[in-house]
Amino acid sequence: MVVDFDGTVTETDVLDTIARTFGDPVVYQEVDDGLHDGTLTLRQVITREFEPVRMPLDEAVQWALENVRMRPGFRELVELARDRGWRVVVVSSGFHELIEPMLENEGVEVELHANRVDPRPDGWRVIWRYDDANCEVCGESCKRSTVRELAGDDEVVYIGDGISDRCAAEASDRVFATRGLARYLDERGVPYERFDDFHSIAESLA
Repeated sequence: MVVDFDGTVTETDVLDTIARTFGDPVVYQEVDDGLHDGTLTLRQVITREFEPVRMPLDEAVQWALENVRMRPGFRELVELARDRGWRVVVVSSGFHELIEPMLENEGVEVELHANRVDPRPDGWRVIWRYDDANCEVCGESCKRSTVRELAGDDEVVYIGDGISDRCAAEASDRVFATRGLARYLDERGVPYERFDDFHSIAESLA
């Protein structure tokens, strides 16, 4: 089972909110427009929108712990998966340094694959975990190869919500989607199951 983090495990996108709130709103709007009109890749967007963020990392973590809600049922889904002997992996375009404290605060231990960040005083710099080679399917640096590498020949259940999840979701055996990912899969005619919380996913998988 592969789960996205920002906007999936959390109810709001942590990366997006930090970049918009504590970065440069002009840069944020510029790159957001570029992402949606196809002139910028997601990798370019994340790199550029975090360059103006100068918030100390410990303050960012504390802000996230106080302001970001975890989607209900995630801990229970992880417990169900462990009882069934299923592997649960969080694969995120976000940062270890933000995700790990939030999972710990929730009392959840899972395998995590994510980028890292160097929170410099002159602006945050992304340390990319994913290969910068373009995917042969979507043409970008995406999660598909990581997901397939993790899964091997096993069936993949993918849970996600946004742009970074598109290519990996299309390569998975069973998909649970919400928000932008659900709209995208609708447009592509790709089957998926809609979710609002993890309780419904647990019920469906059980």
